[in-house]
Amino acid sequence: MAAPHARFALYLDTSALMKLLVEEDGSAQVRALAKGGGGAAVLLVSRLGYTEASVSLARMVHLGRILAADLPHHLGILERYWEESIQEVELSEDVLRDACQLAQRFPLRTYDAIHLASAREAKRILSWLDGEVRFLAFDAGLVRAARALGFAIPR
Repeated sequence: MAAPHARFALYLDTSALMKLLVEEDGSAQVRALAKGGGGAAVLLVSRLGYTEASVSLARMVHLGRILAADLPHHLGILERYWEESIQEVELSEDVLRDACQLAQRFPLRTYDAIHLASAREAKRILSWLDGEVRFLAFDAGLVRAARALGFAIPR
């Protein structure tokens, strides 16, 4: 495990990304990890995450969890994070192929397999980072699979 002061990249699946956009259990933890300083040096999210978060916010309106009048505010937060703080991981053929293979090893849903494959791709391309790529999700099965693949899981 890396020292507490070591630089690390933090991969967020959409469940973790959503905690930056709306107040939920775990939001304080994600915000603390997402800050510079003692937090992540780089935030990583699959390109899929932007669409998935936008759709989740719209669904929250339909379910009455957020007001329709507040949707533009939440979408604006997503846009600012995406432009200013998030390093997007492309949905390449390699990532999609890896997602298929991961689903054969672990009981993952499609989007979870894509997030895990995206985190693995980020790990491959971030060799310059003096530290590690940590994986943050709030789905127990996805966390188990990430841990089995050697990802550190922040708590």
